[in-house]
Amino acid sequence: MRLLLFCCVLFIFKTSFSQDYPEGTKHIKTILSTVYKKKDTLEHRKLVTCYDENWNVLHNTNTLSSALDKGSKTVTLINTDKKYVSAIITSEKDTLDYIVYLYDDKGNRTNYYQIRKGDTLNDQKRTYDEFGNNTKLYNKKNGNYYLSFEANYNKHGEVTQRHWYNVNQDIIKIEKFIYSDDGKTKKYFKTNNKGNLELQTETQEIAHRVIKKTYHTEARGINYGITIIKKKGYYSITKNDEKDQLKRLEIFDKKGKLTTSVYINYEEL
Repeated sequence: MRLLLFCCVLFIFKTSFSQDYPEGTKHIKTILSTVYKKKDTLEHRKLVTCYDENWNVLHNTNTLSSALDKGSKTVTLINTDKKYVSAIITSEKDTLDYIVYLYDDKGNRTNYYQIRKGDTLNDQKRTYDEFGNNTKLYNKKNGNYYLSFEANYNKHGEVTQRHWYNVNQDIIKIEKFIYSDDGKTKKYFKTNNKGNLELQTETQEIAHRVIKKTYHTEARGINYGITIIKKKGYYSITKNDEKDQLKRLEIFDKKGKLTTSVYINYEEL
């Protein structure tokens, strides 16, 4: 059954490259994501992103979002060591948002802005230690920056704890990470509604670039164009390529039955 599924995915990937792409396309990323219930398919999405030779986005399709906004694309306006600016433009030539990143001399992203029709929707700045670890994040509200989170790291550069704050500087969440001596397993804790740290996930490297993650609380969200549900006792298997890009995500229930799959393929023209 798994072999048949992979063969079908491979066939879809290959046939997807027979269509026309925007001028200047050099790289193509195709995502096939599916939600299953027993033998039935509940959701299925195909997302295609086209890039130029410098990995600037030329076109991004999503079968769901395209139906809503008639399609949009991200255009890079500035891309230097110090500044990156992109714009999200609809098929009607309207600009939805400008995204701006600023970098320091070490390449750390220090500032982030999201601008819509002249108004700044998001304004953030970050600080880093001498090892390049992001130690503090500040958000701007009513003209002033406030501390949003601060983080601690171990000698290996792995985050061990984060404290999150609201605009009044009250702690609203604490995250804690515990690592094994060999670095192959990690436990992630987060405070619950009572303020107590609660185990969320356990992550284990089961092979080279292959990670198994077990979920101890339920999580739900939309990603890759589908609704992803992770219930208590579920686990996922992810595999990255040699560039550390996600190639495969599969989620299984307590009985080991596949509930969700995401397969990502990169093609170079």
